[in-house]
Amino acid sequence: MASGINGIGSIRNYIQTQGVRLNNQFQNEIIKRSKLLSQRMQGDLNNSVDRGAVGFTQRSILFFYRKVGRNSVTSTIMVKDIQAKYLYQVLVQPKAIDKFIPTSSTRLTKQGNISGLKKNLLSERYKVVKGKNGKERLIDTAKKDTKKKTKRVIGLREKKQRRLIYDFYKEANDGVRVIMSGIQGTFRISRQ
Repeated sequence: MASGINGIGSIRNYIQTQGVRLNNQFQNEIIKRSKLLSQRMQGDLNNSVDRGAVGFTQRSILFFYRKVGRNSVTSTIMVKDIQAKYLYQVLVQPKAIDKFIPTSSTRLTKQGNISGLKKNLLSERYKVVKGKNGKERLIDTAKKDTKKKTKRVIGLREKKQRRLIYDFYKEANDGVRVIMSGIQGTFRISRQ
């Protein structure tokens, strides 16, 4: 026992002050570990993108905490609202989209899209041609390829399903279980 403790009153005071100190240490440890988990999740998300994440994606995971009363703390790891709308199909549930898939000879932007697609469609440099089999092709009318006309084809319209690049909920649940495994206490993990 600590020195200077004599009598029941001083023991009660010592236990209360130590209890408050231990509670604060416990809450701070949960906050610190949760923040490290959110940083690790952001890094894993950035690394899972094929050609590197753009700044919008690099700043998508948000961490905050709130102390509730004297004995409880709530730590939240989430994807920011605007980013969540954009990244939902690659983080949570993939959805099939109908778009032009670029051919191998097509010039692409940094993000993998056909460069100048909207501008060239409006100026009628690119035209959509429907084939006999029902497939739609996007052709470049400025290129003259008389033999096989393969160089003129910019893209084919197909249904494409984006793959899940990072399973946010699975990684968050696994991460929380790992970081909280060494701490004794009562925890509630919720998904919203």
